[in-house]
This record gives sequence, structure tokens and C-alpha cells, in this order.
Amino acid sequence: MGDKKVKCRYQFCQHKDRELNKSEAVVKNSGYYHEDCAQTQDQIKEIVDLFVKHINPNPVFTQLQSVIKNIVFKRGLGSDYLLFGLKYYIEHNIPLNYPQGLYYVVQNKDVAAAYKQAQVKKEKQEHKIEIKEEGQTTHFNYAPVKEKSILDILQ
Repeated sequence: MGDKKVKCRYQFCQHKDRELNKSEAVVKNSGYYHEDCAQTQDQIKEIVDLFVKHINPNPVFTQLQSVIKNIVFKRGLGSDYLLFGLKYYIEHNIPLNYPQGLYYVVQNKDVAAAYKQAQVKKEKQEHKIEIKEEGQTTHFNYAPVKEKSILDILQ
């Protein structure tokens, strides 16, 4: 029998169809969400919390929300990237004083390089394969082939 359909309650749902199967939905506060919508919502909440705890305890929340939504939804950079960048700024004690400074966070080349490196590391962790045979364990690591560019040939 068909699965019951529910609507994603996330205001900024990016899916073409807001309806999803109830069995695939994430339940939060008696509402149903796509998994990525729920994750985005949680990451935006964490961004606001980090900003208040580490950057400015009294920001203009409407400006902060506006900047975050512009970066995540209009520019399409993703809440995970903005969250990573904000954590990077906090860990490296890079000055950031006001909500509009988040635009500099997502444009920072060091943040972009560190994010890319973290994504590669995460991908490698996901591609580890372990095969167990009677009393023996063999480990295999999947290493994606690096694409060659014209600069590699010239060097």
C-alpha cells in the first residue's frame, strides 16, 4: 500500500515538491520535514547561537537572519559552508563584529580551502571498506583519482 504523504513544514523548503512520504520524513516539534530541510534549519540555529555566544551577544537579529538567509538561500552557498566558516573564524580568532561580516566569511579563501579539505577528509572516511574473514581483517581505502590539469603536465 502507498505511504501516507505529508508536507514539509520548512518555510524555505528548496524541493520542487514539498510533499514527501511519512516514512521518509524527519519529525520535529510535531511537524514533518525533508531530511536536508531539517538539517539546514538546525545549522542556521547553530550559526545564530555561535554568533551570539562568540561574536556579538546583542546583534540586530533581523539583520543577522537576513544575512544568513541571503547567503544560504539566495546565493546558494549552503548552511554547512557558512557554519564551517563561522567556526573557522572563531577557532582562528579572526575578528568579526557584525552580521554583514558573514559575507566576508564565505568569501575568505582560507575558509574555502579548509572547507574543501574537510570535505575530502569526510569523503575518504565514508569510503572506507572493511572485509572480515575468519580471524582476519583486511582494510581497503578508496582514494579518488585526482584530476589532472594542464598545469600538472607543464610542471
